Amino acid sequence: MNSGLYETLVGGVLLIPHEEVDVEPNCSGKVYKIIKPELILFVSYPYEWCFSQLKDAALTTLDIQRRSLDFGMSLKDCSAYNIQSMKGRPVLIDTLSFERYRDGQPWVAYRQFCQHFLAPLVLMSYRDIRLNQLLKIYLDGIPLDLTSTLLTVRTRFVFSLLSHIHLHAKSQKYFADKTVDRTAHKMTRRSLLGLIDSLESAVRRLKWDAKGTEWANYYRDSSYSPGALEHKRQLVSQFLDTVHPRTVWDLGANVGMFSRVASKRGICTVSFDIDPAAVEKNYIECVKRGETNILPLVFDLTNPSPSIGWENKERMSIFERGPA
Repeated sequence: MNSGLYETLVGGVLLIPHEEVDVEPNCSGKVYKIIKPELILFVSYPYEWCFSQLKDAALTTLDIQRRSLDFGMSLKDCSAYNIQSMKGRPVLIDTLSFERYRDGQPWVAYRQFCQHFLAPLVLMSYRDIRLNQLLKIYLDGIPLDLTSTLLTVRTRFVFSLLSHIHLHAKSQKYFADKTVDRTAHKMTRRSLLGLIDSLESAVRRLKWDAKGTEWANYYRDSSYSPGALEHKRQLVSQFLDTVHPRTVWDLGANVGMFSRVASKRGICTVSFDIDPAAVEKNYIECVKRGETNILPLVFDLTNPSPSIGWENKERMSIFERGPA
């Protein structure tokens, strides 16, 4: 807190703000400090994000790591679950995921960044947009050996993917049963910044074009007339003005046309759709407009996100994170 990093990250809308609260007298000997973070709209998980949401979360994480080094700090873990949407922006919610940077120290969270961010993004970009669903199975990120196996040969001719995915996977396999003296491997600060730049370049180059699906083009290709759409919008508006909800879940939101009817009234709105392309278009429109109270998510109502992890308590089901 005294380094100045907190103020820099909060000011840059990269870290969730918090306030300190009083420690209970009977806990004063066991507790150093209690912090109360600002509330967010809705807790979401990476396997519910569209391509650009995961990409923006990855770039945010790298930005935080780069800025941290300027203050003599470093991220000690890079779990995608530590990033959440707050007022339309991806922010870090784990205030305790920093450690002091020691000169020559490699980035301990490099593997986790590659598994949580780079691996799913590469698979979504080069193979199939639905492969981020593997994050439901692999809670600590998609294994790099699996990622390497699933990728096409041509990715081996992309230097960043060759180094951060394919060779990284081989290195993990080689050292899996060996004792490694971590103190023997040094990485200068300049090299660490070069690693961050390389990862950022790799992430920025990844693309996915959201087009050609039924639901992403629903309003363009549907039989709705302009008059019918306007009538539906009026019905939704009348309902919202009568009920005055604090939160809205728009199920089957497509590209968020009716989600915006709610959000324009200042209502926090979670905009769900089963189609990753529709969610991608919705999210890009949110970013373009600077909308702060819509959260587009990929969601299959017939197969909703379950409780997973240790004793099914690590990650809550989507309904436990509600209700609307």
